[in-house]
Formats: sequence, C-alpha cells, structure tokens
Amino acid sequence: MNSSFIATISPKGLDFGKSETRWLLFLEDNVGKKVVITLPKVKRTISQNSLYWAYLGIIESETGNTADDLHNYFRRKLLPPKFTTVMGEEIKLPRSTTELSKLEFGEYMDKIASLSGVSVPNPRDLENFITNY
Repeated sequence: MNSSFIATISPKGLDFGKSETRWLLFLEDNVGKKVVITLPKVKRTISQNSLYWAYLGIIESETGNTADDLHNYFRRKLLPPKFTTVMGEEIKLPRSTTELSKLEFGEYMDKIASLSGVSVPNPRDLENFITNY
C-alpha cells in the first residue's frame, strides 16, 4: 500500500480529498505507529531571482567584477557544496542557488550583503538603479 499522502491543512484539520478512504485504511493498519508531517519546501520566487540579479548588478558597478563572476564567487563561498559520485569517484560540486527555499535565498542574500558591504536593495528602490544603470 502506498504510504505517501498529500493533505491540505484547514482550520478543521487535514483534508485528504479523494485519498481520505486510503488514509483511513492506512490508519487502521498502522495503529500505534508514528507519522511525520513535512511541509513542502517553497523554492525561491521569480521576483527574488530578479532582485538577486539586479543586486549583483549593483555590486558589479561597485567592484568592477561581472555579475556572473560574482554569482559564481558567492555561491562557492557561501553555499555548502554538494557531493555526487561519478564513475565511482566522489566529486564536490558547487551548490546551485535554484535549490534554495525562499527563506534560504533571503539568508543567502543577507550573507552577500555582509561579505560585500553592499546592502540588499529594497525592490522599490531598484527602479532608480535600473533607470540610471
């Protein structure tokens, strides 16, 4: 029996929709066992990505480094690497920013601000930068 369920949290509890019968059968078969509920990880948004690249443009204008070089530098410096095995050999790869949740991405940008000395811009203030860039 499939032991994976998707439910919506409502004020009355969990709503299993069409899989409620399967959920109830699962409960009968697993009395006394524990269930772990994990919320889905929400990936960074398109607006966060736009802000990020505009922010790298601001840092580029202050440092002379390209936004692409800054992107690669920051992700290698600030994100833990991921390890994978290729042809029997474990290798270290830089982590991608696309793997970050909304919260992790915000923390990543705060670390960039700390490292670069350039504050993360307010999205409303970006219009001035883009107009004058």
